[in-house]
Amino acid sequence: MPRLPKNFRIDWVSVEPVESRGYLPAGPDTAVPAFFDAHIQLGDPPAAVRIEVQVTADSGPAIVELSIRSNSRSPITTSVLRQVLVDQLLREAMNAAVVPASVREEWLATLPPEHRERAVSTGTAPVLDSLSQADRDAHTAAQIYTEALAAGSKSPAVMVGHAMNRSRPQVARYIRRARELGLLPPLGPPEGDR
Repeated sequence: MPRLPKNFRIDWVSVEPVESRGYLPAGPDTAVPAFFDAHIQLGDPPAAVRIEVQVTADSGPAIVELSIRSNSRSPITTSVLRQVLVDQLLREAMNAAVVPASVREEWLATLPPEHRERAVSTGTAPVLDSLSQADRDAHTAAQIYTEALAAGSKSPAVMVGHAMNRSRPQVARYIRRARELGLLPPLGPPEGDR
């Protein structure tokens, strides 16, 4: 293992797989999510990093989004950014993302039989892969919306807008489409109609 510089330390890593994207085998008894978020707390430089990782059978893992949060005592500067070793972040995230192969088997069992063979060979969910970008965005919005509601948010659509970095009208379209797809429950009647 390469020696890390003295001014770079990872304190902890947590991983949140995107279940619908499936799992790829990582070894004889292990698997990794095909797409996941990793939250990484750095001790030096002091910062919180979030990365989105996509893993494919062809090219392996790749960071597709990265965000860094710091505080006013240790603001993000060019010098700080130079200290953040992206390859190390990816390596640690991949180590934290490894799950037993049984998790992949459970995921495969949830797929319709006609899609299972493709999923075995690619590790991805063919149902989502075959969707248009608008429908994939609706799936993402529905997941964020549902998680925000579960966390007690009074304005889950605002959370979708922040998480996806989209305008209010675009978020409204995603949520409307998610309702059409049955990913979110339909709107109930207005209060005065009951």
